Amino acid sequence: MDAMTVNRPAPLCPSCGEPVAAAWTFCPACEAPLGRLQCPRCGEPLKANWVRCPACETRLVCRQCRQRLPAGSPVCPACGAPHDGAAVADRELSVGGIAFVLVPGGRFAMGDGFDEGLEDERLVHTVELDDFYLGRFPVTQEEWNRRMPGNPSRFPGDRHPVEQVNLEAVEAFIQRFREEVPGEVTPQLPSEAQWEYAARSGGRAERFAGGDDPESLAWFGENSGGRTRPVGLKQPNGLGLWDLSGNVWEWCRDTYRADAYHLHARRNPVCREQGADRVIRGGSWHLDAWSVRCARRLGYPAAHAGPALGFRLALVPTR
Repeated sequence: MDAMTVNRPAPLCPSCGEPVAAAWTFCPACEAPLGRLQCPRCGEPLKANWVRCPACETRLVCRQCRQRLPAGSPVCPACGAPHDGAAVADRELSVGGIAFVLVPGGRFAMGDGFDEGLEDERLVHTVELDDFYLGRFPVTQEEWNRRMPGNPSRFPGDRHPVEQVNLEAVEAFIQRFREEVPGEVTPQLPSEAQWEYAARSGGRAERFAGGDDPESLAWFGENSGGRTRPVGLKQPNGLGLWDLSGNVWEWCRDTYRADAYHLHARRNPVCREQGADRVIRGGSWHLDAWSVRCARRLGYPAAHAGPALGFRLALVPTR
């Protein structure tokens, strides 16, 4: 057959898979505009073979039949399989290129439920938290460099967590980031109650962030090679959050007190007593597995910084 007479398949609507003509400006089946592909949620330009948006992580293709998903539909129009595209805007946010995951509020038993920690973490007590968003990863050097004049990190790499940041530098970053945030939410460091609840996949009885196997979940002294590692390489926890155990310690909003658990309010507790030390959580690349437990808490001088200390952001509803 002459190559000039080969019948080529008609192009398909990128939203619903309907055959369309090259001259059409919209799909007659789902009314999606035709032309340049873009994410139906955030508008990011897309390639035809992409299955998730790299900017906001919205799923673009049905897991079951691989047809492209239209925005807002709770099921795939081609095969009827349910998908999370309609709810993703409620569960995930992308602000300034930083991905946040909704942490639904709830009640949990905060503290060392395994009876293997130090005295300051052993008082298991009931805490109730409202909804909040937490960064999917600790803040990376690439995210830091886009907003701050210099990279303080000892272990350079765009996807590595930023480290060697004291609390003053972190607050300066948050102030700049606040200009990018919609008015209905406020960026801040998580409280240590929020941090532990999120690390334990919404308050589950988990020793590490996602389960009981540190090797699969965390970078720590035995597997890190003596340095930080790019975020997101280990397994996530049950909320889709990475690197809460290990890699770098993370600053929290609370003033550190050994007796803080005795002072906690039941609802949305945060310790704001006078003191030079702040709470850090999560352990790091240079410590043992015991130190990357979800319940582990440590006080660290707010003015100090180190190559094993970074942070991640929370977004809370503006009141």
